[in-house]
Amino acid sequence: MRRNIKAWYYLAPLSLMTGLLGLASGPAGFGLLSDPQVMAIRLPRVLLGMLAGAGLASSGAALQAALGNPLAEPYLLGVSGGAAFGAALALLMGLSAGLGGALGLPLFSLAFGLLALYVVYSLSKVGSRLPAETVILSGIIVNAFFSALIMLLLALAGRQLQEMIYLLMGNLGMIFGTQSLYLLWVCAAIIVFCTGYLWNQGRNLDLLSLGEQPAQSLGLKVEKLKVRILLASALMVAAVVSLAGVIGFVGLVVPHLARMIAGPKNSRLLPLSVVLGADLLVLADALARTIAPQEIPVGVITSLLGVPFFIYLLRRKKRNGL
Repeated sequence: MRRNIKAWYYLAPLSLMTGLLGLASGPAGFGLLSDPQVMAIRLPRVLLGMLAGAGLASSGAALQAALGNPLAEPYLLGVSGGAAFGAALALLMGLSAGLGGALGLPLFSLAFGLLALYVVYSLSKVGSRLPAETVILSGIIVNAFFSALIMLLLALAGRQLQEMIYLLMGNLGMIFGTQSLYLLWVCAAIIVFCTGYLWNQGRNLDLLSLGEQPAQSLGLKVEKLKVRILLASALMVAAVVSLAGVIGFVGLVVPHLARMIAGPKNSRLLPLSVVLGADLLVLADALARTIAPQEIPVGVITSLLGVPFFIYLLRRKKRNGL
């Protein structure tokens, strides 16, 4: 308990500094916090980064706990690939602006994200159980299939090609360009609701961490909990893809960082993942806007950070004989 309070004591000012850094950095140079025109551009972008980072990190933490696999995250479960295909298809059909963009893009993203989740669920289900190993393998296969379909859309794209490339590389500025701000409010409501739901399931996930049989003996409906966690994560990832494109590895890296600070208890891990995920994506976006003369897609930054961490996890599992 004291360890948890101490962590929040340090994280509160760190999060404040991260937000200020996100506001103060950009192509126009550091500072300009008093310029209302600059703040009108940067503040929504920082808030979007916090929203997307919190959603991706909490879904990763919940999936790792529900499936009992430290490598689980939305990017590996095929949901991101399905949602990205749906969003790219909506762009190809011209559903990216005005009120139609506020509904069409998230609906397509959500529909194909859920379709990917259904296929993964159908492929991995064994009787009434949902083994974690088959879920991960099915997710990788489904992700590869939707990646091939996305390549097909890129080949068919005309003037929408640039929008699709931004979508696939992840960009927090995408929503503030050609797309409607209505989309932001629709997807923000989905992300906030699903994040709150996953946070509320922390105690049930703690019971599940005892093992499926002990959790069932304590009255927890294990398989139904897994399905609800998968569904909430899919909804949230589809909303994030609609807003900012495909941003990988936040859902993998952040829960492990939170676990190092707060320990394995999910009732503490999930809220900490929300805060760290928001901070990490805001920092990554600040880097993307400042380290090169031209803005780098934030998905590139998170992948450069996430791939070495993924390799570290694989090597640690190998050393432990898992």
